Amino acid sequence: MNANNSPKRRIYVYYFLGILFSATLVTIDIFSDKGLSKNLNETVNILLPQQTLNSNDFKFSSLEIFKTKSSLINENIRLKNEVIELRKLLIENEQLRDENINNNRVVKEVDTAIYNILQTSIIFKTPSDEYIISGGENLNLKVKDLVIDQSGYVVAIVTGVRQDRSFISTIEDSNFSIQGIDKYGNEYLITSDGEYIFVNSLKLNTENSDIKYIYTDISYGHPGQFPIVDLSSTQINIANNKLQAEIPINYKISFFSDLYLIQAK
Repeated sequence: MNANNSPKRRIYVYYFLGILFSATLVTIDIFSDKGLSKNLNETVNILLPQQTLNSNDFKFSSLEIFKTKSSLINENIRLKNEVIELRKLLIENEQLRDENINNNRVVKEVDTAIYNILQTSIIFKTPSDEYIISGGENLNLKVKDLVIDQSGYVVAIVTGVRQDRSFISTIEDSNFSIQGIDKYGNEYLITSDGEYIFVNSLKLNTENSDIKYIYTDISYGHPGQFPIVDLSSTQINIANNKLQAEIPINYKISFFSDLYLIQAK
């Protein structure tokens, strides 16, 4: 075996080369005013930035990041809740504004010196399409009391009264029926099939098509004269001392309808 190629001699050679290389680097670093070591240090910091932090610094940084993220999440939730509340207030304000406008319109149409105006609303609709409104014996309501809209037109009549609620028959009800009178004293029966209002004269004193409104009247147990239909733009048929007319129902009653009860003072 050749002694010159033994493993121990090769290790010594590697040691010698390593020492020589280190000495060379130190010499270069000294003559370059430690520029070489500075460059190596910066390179290591760029490649391994986490190694420059001790464990306490790392824990503190992570805690601050967590607090900041948690704070942002909470602030975002708070702002969303504020937006929701503002939207609710906006809707309530719009509803109150519309309600105030409608109330003022009704007051203009109805003589409040003679009548009490009681605002009501639909609270239930039965399977037979019968509506129930708030207010009953507690408001001294009676059968045949009128229900009007914001324009003062009759849209329903009270058909049954309970303690704090009442049943009404609306112009959309196929069983709706109410008597009326025009300015000439002609008497009418007004009915509905749910889509059309039918006007049929009961007593025709004057065969005149210029009748315009048909009103309620105290002679039929109503508190006064309130318009039921306007025949101004409707074709009227007069034959054999009978007057007939059909009017499409454009008014739709819903849970959001503004309804008013009328009582004589």
